[in-house]
Amino acid sequence: MIQSRELKLLLSGDAMLGRKVNEVIHQTGPSYPLEPLTPLTRAADLFFTNLECAISPQDKIYSGRPKAFYLRADPVAAETLSNADVDLVSLANNHALDANFAGLLDTLAILDKAGIRHVGAGEDLAEASRPVRFEVKGMKIGVLAYCDHQPDFAAGVHRPDIRYVDLADSATLDLLFKEVADLAAQVDHVVVAFHWLPNWISHIPPFYRSLARDLVSSGARLIWGHSPHHFQGVEWIDQSLVIYSSGGLVDDYALEPNFRNDRELLFQVTLSPLGVEQITVFPIELDFARTYPTRTEAREWIIWRLKQMCAEVGSRVETDGKWVEILPMEVPVELEKE
Repeated sequence: MIQSRELKLLLSGDAMLGRKVNEVIHQTGPSYPLEPLTPLTRAADLFFTNLECAISPQDKIYSGRPKAFYLRADPVAAETLSNADVDLVSLANNHALDANFAGLLDTLAILDKAGIRHVGAGEDLAEASRPVRFEVKGMKIGVLAYCDHQPDFAAGVHRPDIRYVDLADSATLDLLFKEVADLAAQVDHVVVAFHWLPNWISHIPPFYRSLARDLVSSGARLIWGHSPHHFQGVEWIDQSLVIYSSGGLVDDYALEPNFRNDRELLFQVTLSPLGVEQITVFPIELDFARTYPTRTEAREWIIWRLKQMCAEVGSRVETDGKWVEILPMEVPVELEKE
């Protein structure tokens, strides 16, 4: 008898460890921001997050076009990630270069020293485009990471930066699909981390749903979206999955009352050799520089909002104990036309 194999992949949204979070880490120790979640994060076979800041001892800012916010953490922040057993961070985002080019190189070196894999940024375009591979429980997982905004952060042939993609350019999209297809031919499951969509977006635009389907057709098993500071719906496409936005993990941000960016989710995806078998989510609350499992009122609001978001992309939500399961609708929801 062949024993079934299943892998638990835990995904979060943005981990912002700079600014006031950085100060709190120095005051309370590196484990403080994520310690309440460690029973969950350490239980996963793999735990991925989007690192929404540079990690560098150099208190510098990006030398290019001015930005509204610069997010940088001191090197001790890598211990915050290690203590939570983070296996990989996506760096393809609009804050990886906030401590300038030297700060990005610091980030890469500090993560390497901490044993945390990274994807989506590098010393040049080739490194920023290079996938990361894991082999866990006999399954080969490949991860690619992209960002659809901050074009001045785009990596070049001899320029350190992120893997930026211009979604309005057909040649860029063709290359994107080819990279996914090439990796899919080498591994069992491809995870595409995508920093996309505007902040405070109420509905997923049809273009992004079509893009997600094209990525799945190219070989993506799981699309892990982030960038909006709140969670969005989850769509099943056969035995593949699209998490349109995984929201936030830890930060010092102001509260947006309509979207409640202090009420978020951890996403646990169960993979087998055949594909995605299950997705469950765990409601969390983001306090100032510290995150913990939800209380009753927040949990009820999160489930109510999640049901709304998932229904729009053809999924339904069922509660089962502390975890919440997302299932496909019996009758799929058709894509809207532009």
